[in-house]
Amino acid sequence: MGLFGPKSPLDTDEWDWQLASFKWLIMEFGGIERHPANRLVLPEESFFPKTSTDPSRKAQEIFEQVKMLAGMGDWPTRLVQGDQTREMVLESGQMVKHDSHAPAGEYRLLKADDGEYYAQISFNPAQLGDPTKLIATFAHELSHYLMSTAKTAPPGGWEVHELTTDLCSVYLGFGIFMATSAWNFAASNEGWQYERQGYLNERMLITAMVIWETLAKRDPLEALPYLKPHLAKDTKMANKFVQKRDLLDELMSTDLSLFAGGETAAEDSGTV
Repeated sequence: MGLFGPKSPLDTDEWDWQLASFKWLIMEFGGIERHPANRLVLPEESFFPKTSTDPSRKAQEIFEQVKMLAGMGDWPTRLVQGDQTREMVLESGQMVKHDSHAPAGEYRLLKADDGEYYAQISFNPAQLGDPTKLIATFAHELSHYLMSTAKTAPPGGWEVHELTTDLCSVYLGFGIFMATSAWNFAASNEGWQYERQGYLNERMLITAMVIWETLAKRDPLEALPYLKPHLAKDTKMANKFVQKRDLLDELMSTDLSLFAGGETAAEDSGTV
């Protein structure tokens, strides 16, 4: 956009890659019609009814709800508990959760005794106290599962599949959860701590959510009440930019051959 129009929330390469990736997702898995109930998933009880207080049951109930909302309710899966994050106290009053901590989740495509494939998805039990992060984790791992059925490689190739997997989570309707969980910085009794989750940063996730909600002919600003203040501001800015463009025409004219990556096969495992 020019000097007198809304500023782009992404640089040119990031913007082009997102449009190419959404075009690829639509071509591989369908548009809004792929799941008639598909909509922007909100952190409300109407989407996520109250769950059991038993940790193992709680995780399973949330997982099944995410599967249903993603249109994957009947896909064979097995949920297992993974390792728990342990904070590192660097010095008195300071604590950090490093990127090298136990993964939030892990996806593996396995073959059962009957020869049928299923996804084994693990979760970090430390997230049981933060359903928003847990839902984002499940959305990401289920996106791995969905993408394993793709007939072609995503823009940039399978070597950047983790980035596309985050974008796929937005495509499935979980943009609010992905953006909210991407970066957390907070004070506790032990001191200051920060934690990252996922692969795309907040700005890219917010822009992706605005792009997808616009393509789906929904109002991206419906997300505002559920976002952190700085993310709500970013959403408004991205929406101003997107609404000034012929987004559908721009997406349809995107040449996916310009984003061709390696010819390696789809990943059968992944982490977040």
